[in-house]
Amino acid sequence: MTDPPPAPFFYLHACPQGHEELARLELRALTGGFSYGPVGWAQAGADIGRAAFVAAAARLLAAGADFAGMMAAAAKLDLAVERFRVTVHKRGGRFGPSSQTVERAVADLVVGRPDLSRPAQVFLVVATQGQWLLGALVSSYDKTWRDHAARPFQYSSALPPRFARALVNLVVRPGDRLLDPCCGVGTVLVEAATIGARACGWEINPRVAFHARANLRHHALDATVTCGDGTQVAGRFDGAVLDLPYGHSSGKDAALCRKLVAHAAEHARLLAVVAEAPMDRFLEDLGLIPLGTARVPKQHLVRHVHWLRSHNLNEPASGQGR
Repeated sequence: MTDPPPAPFFYLHACPQGHEELARLELRALTGGFSYGPVGWAQAGADIGRAAFVAAAARLLAAGADFAGMMAAAAKLDLAVERFRVTVHKRGGRFGPSSQTVERAVADLVVGRPDLSRPAQVFLVVATQGQWLLGALVSSYDKTWRDHAARPFQYSSALPPRFARALVNLVVRPGDRLLDPCCGVGTVLVEAATIGARACGWEINPRVAFHARANLRHHALDATVTCGDGTQVAGRFDGAVLDLPYGHSSGKDAALCRKLVAHAAEHARLLAVVAEAPMDRFLEDLGLIPLGTARVPKQHLVRHVHWLRSHNLNEPASGQGR
Protein backbone atom coordinates (compact mmCIF):
# COMPACT_ATOMS: atom_id res chain seq x y z
CA MET A 1 0.00 0.00 0.00
CA THR A 2 1.43 3.31 -1.00
CA ASP A 3 -1.31 5.35 0.67
CA PRO A 4 -1.95 5.45 4.44
CA PRO A 5 -4.70 3.09 5.63
CA PRO A 6 -8.06 4.91 5.48
CA ALA A 7 -9.15 3.89 9.01
CA PRO A 8 -7.77 2.07 12.08
CA PHE A 9 -10.07 -0.96 11.79
CA PHE A 10 -10.72 -3.19 8.80
CA TYR A 11 -13.52 -5.64 8.07
CA LEU A 12 -13.62 -8.71 5.86
CA HIS A 13 -16.68 -9.31 3.70
CA ALA A 14 -17.79 -12.88 3.05
CA CYS A 15 -20.78 -12.96 0.74
CA PRO A 16 -22.08 -15.04 -2.17
CA GLN A 17 -21.65 -13.63 -5.63
CA GLY A 18 -24.26 -10.99 -6.32
CA HIS A 19 -24.66 -9.93 -2.68
CA GLU A 20 -21.78 -7.45 -2.64
CA GLU A 21 -23.97 -4.34 -2.70
CA LEU A 22 -26.07 -5.60 0.20
CA ALA A 23 -22.89 -6.46 2.12
CA ARG A 24 -21.69 -2.87 1.75
CA LEU A 25 -24.99 -1.57 3.15
CA GLU A 26 -24.75 -3.96 6.10
CA LEU A 27 -21.21 -2.79 6.87
CA ARG A 28 -22.40 0.83 6.94
CA ALA A 29 -25.30 -0.04 9.23
CA LEU A 30 -23.16 -2.02 11.68
CA THR A 31 -20.04 0.14 11.75
CA GLY A 32 -20.64 3.44 9.97
CA GLY A 33 -17.78 2.42 7.71
CA PHE A 34 -17.23 2.04 3.97
CA SER A 35 -15.98 -0.69 1.64
CA TYR A 36 -13.21 -1.09 -0.89
CA GLY A 37 -13.98 -4.36 -2.65
CA PRO A 38 -13.96 -7.27 -0.17
CA VAL A 39 -12.47 -5.12 2.62
CA GLY A 40 -14.30 -2.52 4.67
CA TRP A 41 -12.90 0.22 6.89
CA ALA A 42 -14.25 2.00 9.97
CA GLN A 43 -13.08 4.24 12.78
CA ALA A 44 -14.19 1.75 15.47
CA GLY A 45 -13.96 -1.97 16.05
CA ALA A 46 -17.63 -2.96 16.17
CA ASP A 47 -19.03 -6.27 17.38
CA ILE A 48 -20.20 -7.92 14.17
CA GLY A 49 -21.37 -11.19 15.73
CA ARG A 50 -24.88 -10.75 14.30
CA ALA A 51 -23.71 -9.91 10.77
CA ALA A 52 -24.75 -11.78 7.66
CA PHE A 53 -22.04 -10.72 5.22
CA VAL A 54 -19.36 -9.08 7.40
CA ALA A 55 -17.22 -11.98 8.56
CA ALA A 56 -14.50 -10.42 10.70
CA ALA A 57 -13.39 -7.16 12.31
CA ALA A 58 -9.76 -6.44 13.11
CA ARG A 59 -7.60 -3.63 14.47
CA LEU A 60 -5.02 -2.79 11.84
CA LEU A 61 -1.43 -3.59 12.87
CA ALA A 62 0.53 -3.52 9.62
CA ALA A 63 -0.12 -2.99 5.92
CA GLY A 64 1.79 -3.25 2.68
CA ALA A 65 1.33 -3.29 -1.07
CA ASP A 66 2.59 -6.89 -1.07
CA PHE A 67 3.54 -9.64 1.36
CA ALA A 68 7.08 -8.34 1.83
CA GLY A 69 5.84 -4.83 2.58
CA MET A 70 3.38 -6.08 5.20
CA MET A 71 6.02 -8.26 6.84
CA ALA A 72 8.51 -5.38 6.96
CA ALA A 73 5.93 -3.25 8.76
CA ALA A 74 4.95 -6.12 11.08
CA ALA A 75 8.58 -6.76 12.04
CA LYS A 76 8.68 -3.35 13.76
CA LEU A 77 5.79 -4.16 16.11
CA ASP A 78 7.48 -6.39 18.71
CA LEU A 79 4.43 -8.65 18.92
CA ALA A 80 4.27 -10.72 22.11
CA VAL A 81 1.19 -12.86 22.89
CA GLU A 82 0.74 -16.16 24.67
CA ARG A 83 -1.66 -18.55 22.94
CA PHE A 84 -2.18 -17.07 19.49
CA ARG A 85 -3.27 -18.21 16.06
CA VAL A 86 -2.71 -16.75 12.59
CA THR A 87 -5.52 -16.93 10.03
CA VAL A 88 -5.09 -15.98 6.38
CA HIS A 89 -7.80 -14.94 3.91
CA LYS A 90 -6.99 -14.24 0.27
CA ARG A 91 -9.43 -12.56 -2.08
CA GLY A 92 -9.07 -12.28 -5.84
CA GLY A 93 -7.32 -15.43 -7.03
CA ARG A 94 -3.92 -17.02 -6.49
CA PHE A 95 -1.05 -14.66 -5.76
CA GLY A 96 1.82 -14.30 -3.33
CA PRO A 97 3.06 -17.01 -0.95
CA SER A 98 0.77 -19.83 0.12
CA SER A 99 -1.47 -19.31 3.13
CA GLN A 100 0.60 -21.82 5.12
CA THR A 101 3.79 -19.90 4.32
CA VAL A 102 2.17 -16.63 5.42
CA GLU A 103 0.91 -18.19 8.66
CA ARG A 104 4.37 -19.49 9.56
CA ALA A 105 6.07 -16.21 8.67
CA VAL A 106 3.73 -14.13 10.82
CA ALA A 107 3.91 -16.65 13.67
CA ASP A 108 7.71 -16.39 13.65
CA LEU A 109 7.40 -12.67 14.42
CA VAL A 110 5.34 -13.27 17.56
CA VAL A 111 6.98 -13.91 20.92
CA GLY A 112 4.76 -16.48 22.62
CA ARG A 113 3.22 -19.90 22.15
CA PRO A 114 0.73 -20.66 19.38
CA ASP A 115 -2.59 -22.26 20.29
CA LEU A 116 -4.66 -23.32 17.31
CA SER A 117 -7.67 -24.60 19.24
CA ARG A 118 -8.23 -21.99 21.99
CA PRO A 119 -6.20 -18.89 21.12
CA ALA A 120 -6.28 -15.83 23.34
CA GLN A 121 -5.54 -13.69 20.26
CA VAL A 122 -6.13 -14.30 16.57
CA PHE A 123 -3.98 -12.44 14.07
CA LEU A 124 -5.85 -11.94 10.81
CA VAL A 125 -4.13 -11.53 7.46
CA VAL A 126 -6.31 -10.31 4.59
CA ALA A 127 -4.68 -10.21 1.18
CA THR A 128 -5.98 -8.76 -2.08
CA GLN A 129 -4.16 -7.81 -5.24
CA GLY A 130 -2.07 -4.78 -4.21
CA GLN A 131 -3.02 -4.82 -0.52
CA TRP A 132 -1.85 -6.97 2.41
CA LEU A 133 -3.24 -6.32 5.89
CA LEU A 134 -2.33 -7.73 9.30
CA GLY A 135 -4.72 -7.15 12.14
CA ALA A 136 -5.69 -8.26 15.64
CA LEU A 137 -9.13 -9.88 15.45
CA VAL A 138 -11.80 -7.94 17.38
CA SER A 139 -14.91 -9.95 16.52
CA SER A 140 -16.35 -12.35 13.95
CA TYR A 141 -19.84 -13.29 12.84
CA ASP A 142 -21.59 -16.18 14.56
CA LYS A 143 -23.35 -17.60 11.45
CA THR A 144 -26.47 -18.51 13.41
CA TRP A 145 -28.50 -17.82 10.27
CA ARG A 146 -27.14 -21.08 8.83
CA ASP A 147 -29.32 -23.10 11.23
CA HIS A 148 -32.52 -21.36 10.15
CA ALA A 149 -32.81 -22.85 6.67
CA ALA A 150 -34.13 -26.05 8.28
CA ARG A 151 -37.68 -25.30 9.42
CA PRO A 152 -41.06 -26.99 9.31
CA PHE A 153 -42.60 -24.73 6.68
CA GLN A 154 -40.79 -23.55 3.56
CA TYR A 155 -42.06 -21.24 0.82
CA SER A 156 -40.16 -20.83 -2.41
CA SER A 157 -40.82 -17.09 -2.41
CA ALA A 158 -39.45 -16.58 1.14
CA LEU A 159 -36.18 -14.76 1.62
CA PRO A 160 -33.12 -16.86 2.49
CA PRO A 161 -32.27 -16.50 6.21
CA ARG A 162 -28.90 -14.89 5.50
CA PHE A 163 -30.49 -12.28 3.24
CA ALA A 164 -33.15 -11.62 5.89
CA ARG A 165 -30.48 -11.20 8.59
CA ALA A 166 -28.78 -8.47 6.55
CA LEU A 167 -32.10 -6.63 6.16
CA VAL A 168 -32.72 -6.85 9.89
CA ASN A 169 -29.27 -5.39 10.56
CA LEU A 170 -30.08 -2.41 8.34
CA VAL A 171 -32.94 -1.26 10.56
CA VAL A 172 -32.61 -2.54 14.13
CA ARG A 173 -30.17 -3.43 16.88
CA PRO A 174 -30.66 -5.78 19.85
CA GLY A 175 -33.49 -4.47 22.02
CA ASP A 176 -35.13 -2.49 19.21
CA ARG A 177 -38.69 -3.02 17.98
CA LEU A 178 -39.02 -4.43 14.47
CA LEU A 179 -42.12 -4.47 12.28
CA ASP A 180 -42.77 -6.87 9.40
CA PRO A 181 -46.25 -6.03 8.07
CA CYS A 182 -46.28 -8.90 5.53
CA CYS A 183 -44.23 -11.47 7.42
CA GLY A 184 -45.11 -14.64 5.48
CA VAL A 185 -43.62 -17.71 7.16
CA GLY A 186 -41.59 -15.55 9.54
CA THR A 187 -38.10 -15.56 8.03
CA VAL A 188 -37.42 -11.96 9.03
CA LEU A 189 -39.00 -12.48 12.46
CA VAL A 190 -36.70 -15.43 13.13
CA GLU A 191 -33.59 -13.41 12.29
CA ALA A 192 -34.77 -10.38 14.27
CA ALA A 193 -35.55 -12.47 17.36
CA THR A 194 -32.18 -14.22 17.05
CA ILE A 195 -30.25 -10.96 17.35
CA GLY A 196 -32.37 -9.89 20.34
CA ALA A 197 -34.80 -7.51 18.65
CA ARG A 198 -38.47 -7.42 19.65
CA ALA A 199 -40.12 -8.59 16.46
CA CYS A 200 -43.76 -8.09 15.49
CA GLY A 201 -45.21 -9.54 12.30
CA TRP A 202 -48.56 -9.27 10.54
CA GLU A 203 -49.84 -11.82 8.04
CA ILE A 204 -53.28 -11.62 6.46
CA ASN A 205 -53.47 -15.33 5.53
CA PRO A 206 -54.38 -17.42 8.62
CA ARG A 207 -52.65 -20.54 7.30
CA VAL A 208 -49.41 -18.70 6.59
CA ALA A 209 -49.56 -16.96 9.99
CA PHE A 210 -49.87 -20.40 11.61
CA HIS A 211 -46.77 -21.53 9.70
CA ALA A 212 -44.84 -18.46 10.86
CA ARG A 213 -45.61 -19.26 14.49
CA ALA A 214 -44.60 -22.88 13.96
CA ASN A 215 -41.25 -21.84 12.46
CA LEU A 216 -40.57 -19.57 15.44
CA ARG A 217 -41.41 -22.37 17.88
CA HIS A 218 -39.14 -24.73 15.95
CA HIS A 219 -36.20 -22.42 16.65
CA ALA A 220 -37.35 -21.68 20.23
CA LEU A 221 -37.68 -17.99 19.44
CA ASP A 222 -40.18 -15.43 20.67
CA ALA A 223 -41.93 -12.98 18.35
CA THR A 224 -45.47 -11.73 17.92
CA VAL A 225 -47.41 -12.88 14.86
CA THR A 226 -50.78 -11.22 14.31
CA CYS A 227 -53.18 -12.59 11.73
CA GLY A 228 -54.39 -9.39 10.16
CA ASP A 229 -53.93 -6.64 7.61
CA GLY A 230 -50.47 -5.09 7.72
CA THR A 231 -51.87 -1.76 6.61
CA GLN A 232 -53.74 -1.53 9.94
CA VAL A 233 -50.65 -1.74 12.16
CA ALA A 234 -50.49 0.72 15.05
CA GLY A 235 -47.66 1.69 17.38
CA ARG A 236 -44.06 2.82 16.97
CA PHE A 237 -41.12 0.77 15.77
CA ASP A 238 -37.42 1.34 15.39
CA GLY A 239 -37.33 -0.41 12.04
CA ALA A 240 -39.45 -2.19 9.47
CA VAL A 241 -38.62 -4.83 6.87
CA LEU A 242 -40.97 -5.28 3.92
CA ASP A 243 -40.41 -8.09 1.45
CA LEU A 244 -43.07 -7.16 -1.07
CA PRO A 245 -44.75 -9.85 -3.22
CA TYR A 246 -43.02 -10.63 -6.51
CA GLY A 247 -44.73 -11.23 -9.82
CA HIS A 248 -47.83 -9.22 -8.93
CA SER A 249 -48.19 -6.69 -11.70
CA SER A 250 -51.89 -5.78 -11.51
CA GLY A 251 -52.80 -2.27 -10.44
CA LYS A 252 -54.55 -3.63 -7.35
CA ASP A 253 -51.47 -5.54 -6.14
CA ALA A 254 -49.14 -2.63 -6.88
CA ALA A 255 -51.43 -0.30 -4.95
CA LEU A 256 -51.43 -2.69 -1.98
CA CYS A 257 -47.62 -2.82 -1.95
CA ARG A 258 -47.42 0.95 -1.95
CA LYS A 259 -50.02 1.15 0.81
CA LEU A 260 -47.96 -1.25 2.95
CA VAL A 261 -44.82 0.83 2.50
CA ALA A 262 -46.59 4.13 3.14
CA HIS A 263 -48.19 2.80 6.33
CA ALA A 264 -44.92 1.31 7.62
CA ALA A 265 -43.21 4.65 7.01
CA GLU A 266 -45.67 6.28 9.37
CA HIS A 267 -44.74 3.92 12.19
CA ALA A 268 -41.03 3.07 11.81
CA ARG A 269 -37.86 5.18 11.79
CA LEU A 270 -35.87 2.99 9.39
CA LEU A 271 -37.11 0.81 6.55
CA ALA A 272 -35.66 -1.93 4.39
CA VAL A 273 -37.94 -2.50 1.40
CA VAL A 274 -37.39 -5.37 -1.04
CA ALA A 275 -39.19 -5.20 -4.39
CA GLU A 276 -38.93 -6.70 -7.86
CA ALA A 277 -38.35 -3.26 -9.42
CA PRO A 278 -36.89 0.06 -8.26
CA MET A 279 -39.31 2.21 -6.26
CA ASP A 280 -37.24 5.40 -6.05
CA ARG A 281 -39.90 7.80 -7.35
CA PHE A 282 -42.64 6.46 -5.10
CA LEU A 283 -40.38 6.44 -2.04
CA GLU A 284 -39.26 9.99 -2.80
CA ASP A 285 -42.90 11.07 -3.03
CA LEU A 286 -43.45 9.64 0.46
CA GLY A 287 -40.71 11.91 1.77
CA LEU A 288 -38.45 9.02 2.78
CA ILE A 289 -34.72 9.73 2.98
CA PRO A 290 -32.68 7.23 0.93
CA LEU A 291 -29.71 5.76 2.80
CA GLY A 292 -28.65 3.27 0.15
CA THR A 293 -29.77 0.74 -2.43
CA ALA A 294 -28.65 -2.73 -3.41
CA ARG A 295 -29.45 -5.12 -6.23
CA VAL A 296 -29.38 -8.83 -5.46
CA PRO A 297 -29.85 -11.22 -8.40
CA LYS A 298 -31.79 -14.46 -8.00
CA GLN A 299 -31.84 -16.54 -11.18
CA HIS A 300 -33.95 -14.45 -13.59
CA LEU A 301 -35.11 -12.07 -10.89
CA VAL A 302 -33.32 -9.08 -9.39
CA ARG A 303 -34.34 -8.07 -5.89
CA HIS A 304 -34.09 -4.32 -5.30
CA VAL A 305 -33.32 -3.33 -1.70
CA HIS A 306 -34.11 0.21 -0.58
CA TRP A 307 -32.70 1.34 2.78
CA LEU A 308 -34.57 4.40 4.03
CA ARG A 309 -35.13 6.77 6.92
CA SER A 310 -38.54 8.21 7.73
CA HIS A 311 -39.22 11.90 8.32
CA ASN A 312 -42.14 11.09 10.57
CA LEU A 313 -40.43 9.66 13.64
CA ASN A 314 -37.28 11.28 14.95
CA GLU A 315 -37.03 9.41 18.26
CA PRO A 316 -36.39 5.66 18.52
CA ALA A 317 -39.33 3.59 19.75
CA SER A 318 -37.08 1.69 22.13
CA GLY A 319 -35.48 4.77 23.69
CA GLN A 320 -32.09 3.86 22.18
CA GLY A 321 -30.13 6.02 19.79
CA ARG A 322 -28.71 4.89 16.47
